[in-house]
Amino acid sequence: MKPVIGIISTRTKEEDRPFMTKTAFNETYPKRIIEAGGIPVGVIFPDGKFNTDVLDMCDGFVMQGGSTIYSSNINTVHYALDKEKPILGICMGFQTMLGYEFVRGEFGDNFPSYEEIESFFKPEDEVNFLEEKPGHDELNPFYLSKIDKSKHEILLSKNSKLANIFGQTYLQMPSVHTWCGIDKVLMRPDAIFKVVGRSNDGNMEAIESKDPNWWAIGVQFHPELEEKNLPLFKELILKAKLRK
Repeated sequence: MKPVIGIISTRTKEEDRPFMTKTAFNETYPKRIIEAGGIPVGVIFPDGKFNTDVLDMCDGFVMQGGSTIYSSNINTVHYALDKEKPILGICMGFQTMLGYEFVRGEFGDNFPSYEEIESFFKPEDEVNFLEEKPGHDELNPFYLSKIDKSKHEILLSKNSKLANIFGQTYLQMPSVHTWCGIDKVLMRPDAIFKVVGRSNDGNMEAIESKDPNWWAIGVQFHPELEEKNLPLFKELILKAKLRK
């Protein structure tokens, strides 16, 4: 049976306009999951309230790009780690992984619960692990026909999972973001992620789990935009199969 891959929705809200409060999925993500041999399902947290019911049905996850990180996003990383389910974070998904490192740093040796994370983390906390940095959003608005304009160089660590997946340490990837990760959130000795890729200006572009038992990769760039990056999604599907 094909593994089920949960795609974590993005969310916009207007308190007094219910028809303007929406969850969304970029169609490219389920497309790549299907091509890679998985079954995509949408994961939605109404009112931003975290629950594990749908997550329990999934064998792995993709955290897609978006504009706002909620506590439910942070808790999804927490869940994936706890259950050792593979997870791929893209753009805001990558930034969510950094946000989880920030939360863990604030709690110290006391490993936080889902309830504590939900009470503690707010979207405005993003400034503690992200900074605005120009030069990483060269194509705005984005048009697929002009994708080459959005690309920049990414250098991968030689022995990283990503280098093994792509068979090289140099990538040209599309970039669609203005906020970048702050290195200090990964400098603690107990950090669960490590940097394995940077752009030519030194910005963090890829992280991986240090735990050999947990397949977790975060990328600031957008591999889902091009079919040639399908090996990354196939590796996620493979790890999800092994987890079943």
